[in-house]
Amino acid sequence: MLFGTPPMAARLTLDLCGPFRAEAGGAPLHLPLRGAAILCVLARTPGQRMARADLATLIWGERGEAQARASLRQELTALRRLLPEATLASDRTHVWLEEGAVEEAPAAATAAPFLEGFQLTSPGFSDWLAEQRRNHSDSALGDALRRAEQALEAGAGDSARRAARDALAIDPIAEPAIRLLMRAEAALGNRAGALAAYRYFAAGLHAELQVAPTPETAALADSLRAAAAPAASPPQPDKRRPVLAVLPFEELGAPSGDMFADGIVEEITSALSRTDAFDVIARQSAYSLGPDERDHRTAAARLGADYLVEGSVRRAGERVRISVQLIAGDSGLTHWSERLDDTLGDVFDLQDRIAVQVAGHLAPHLRRAEIDRAHRRPKAERSAYEQVLSALPHFWAHRKGENLLAIAHLEAALDARPEDPLALGYLAWARAQHCTYHWSDDPARDRAETQRVIERGGLVAGDRPAVLTALSAALSVLNIDFPLARSYVDRALQVDPNNAWAWMRSGWLHVYEGQADASLAAMDRAEALSPLDPFRFNIHLGRAAALRLQRRYEDALTEVKAGILHGPGVSWARRMLAGTYALLGDQQQALEETRRWRAQYPGLTREIAIASLPEWRHERHYIEALHQLIDQVWSEDPDQD
Repeated sequence: MLFGTPPMAARLTLDLCGPFRAEAGGAPLHLPLRGAAILCVLARTPGQRMARADLATLIWGERGEAQARASLRQELTALRRLLPEATLASDRTHVWLEEGAVEEAPAAATAAPFLEGFQLTSPGFSDWLAEQRRNHSDSALGDALRRAEQALEAGAGDSARRAARDALAIDPIAEPAIRLLMRAEAALGNRAGALAAYRYFAAGLHAELQVAPTPETAALADSLRAAAAPAASPPQPDKRRPVLAVLPFEELGAPSGDMFADGIVEEITSALSRTDAFDVIARQSAYSLGPDERDHRTAAARLGADYLVEGSVRRAGERVRISVQLIAGDSGLTHWSERLDDTLGDVFDLQDRIAVQVAGHLAPHLRRAEIDRAHRRPKAERSAYEQVLSALPHFWAHRKGENLLAIAHLEAALDARPEDPLALGYLAWARAQHCTYHWSDDPARDRAETQRVIERGGLVAGDRPAVLTALSAALSVLNIDFPLARSYVDRALQVDPNNAWAWMRSGWLHVYEGQADASLAAMDRAEALSPLDPFRFNIHLGRAAALRLQRRYEDALTEVKAGILHGPGVSWARRMLAGTYALLGDQQQALEETRRWRAQYPGLTREIAIASLPEWRHERHYIEALHQLIDQVWSEDPDQD
């Protein structure tokens, strides 16, 4: 919500959904608690003036009237020093926010609580906050229900399911939400999942209110039970990508008829379906296999699957253990296995949590199996997809020669399929690496070529998370267009919330945007999803950059060193060590690291070293420190240029 047309460059932005956050011109503001409360109240009365007496009573209701008004005067004076000019205005009787000076950050699709965690010991403010939270929750619930209904009408079952779950996250006993979820599951051919959702909802409703679902909800469940399940037939997948089927899990230690394991399988199938790295056989097809068709070769042949996921669920009291394996359909070879332990609690939350862990851990292992399979084919016979797979290990190695091999494979893929989205996305990122990490003899020329590849990729990216993430990475690392990079990576995470690389790139973007806390949270998410990721070194380096923003220089140095340890090819990270030591005040060590950095790149000129540095507006002091170090070290032996 924008309060008028902005008349100034430095506008105050308030984020009221989730934890309170304020920033001006992209820089976070650290406001006193009661000052923040004043802004929240005024922001929710846009275009209106609030009486000083009412505002003082609301914020300092536990004090006398005279003391409350004096406190308000002092707080307004302090706030004006912290806020952009011409943001907060007042006269003898009223206080207000100037028109156009303030905007409220848009809420996420799944609305977070209003002012989450915000507490102020004033009775008036507590009442105001409770009412605002109720209104916000009602609005978010209504929005989620509308999105679910509209998605169902449009035939988008998966979007309807997500929106219905958003609604249940806001109000777990909202019957319109459970009916929409059941209808969405049925539209996706998952009647078993719809009935399992109904049963868990009914149990929760009884536990919470000691009532049964309404006749309307019960009738929907009855109609789903009565409907005959259609005969399932395997889909015809795109053979450019591997095909994966999740088989029914064995359930141990559960009563007969329990569908907990079915719910786990449904969530895993749904989570895996959001990635564009492979095709996933519909759950009803996997469940159509007879008992004599469950051996690996037969199941893979019947379903047209290259890989199978199988597992078991064992429960003992409040403990649950899920065992999962990724198996090659043709050979029965186990490529990956994992055992996950958890505790029973909220069933939906547990199923989501398990699905996220399995999807995040399984995807890199499946990708590795596909890379190995592609390498067994002669180079001249590889398809465009196999050329892309062949590029990845070179891409991850993070060395000049390896990166050139990755570029060669990706260009070969484009020779076969000139507008292949994945090849264009990865080529943009590989070329961006070449510009940024001192591997280019002509950064300006290579930067222009990279931008042309980014533009081609953007035209065909669609909703492919890997392509969107690669394009976002290329845009951001070259400082071309941060808002476009943010839109790409956010879209990737909307499609595939378990994409570790997208979370990592989102974390780096938060660094470029000056949002250290958000960056650290995104990096933690990326590592949790893919703890053995080939880009793990970049997670450490991203954390280091975020910690440096917080001026936690010792912690930042620890993370840079961890990044270098996990990525032996990332010699350019020596410049991060050098710049951080300089900010810490250790000039001798900063110069030593700059010399080591230069020694790793024979022939690197001062001009190219400077041209390869990021142009960060949010961290000028760091970039200036690097410029000074480059000037000093390169002047020590200019003949090496």
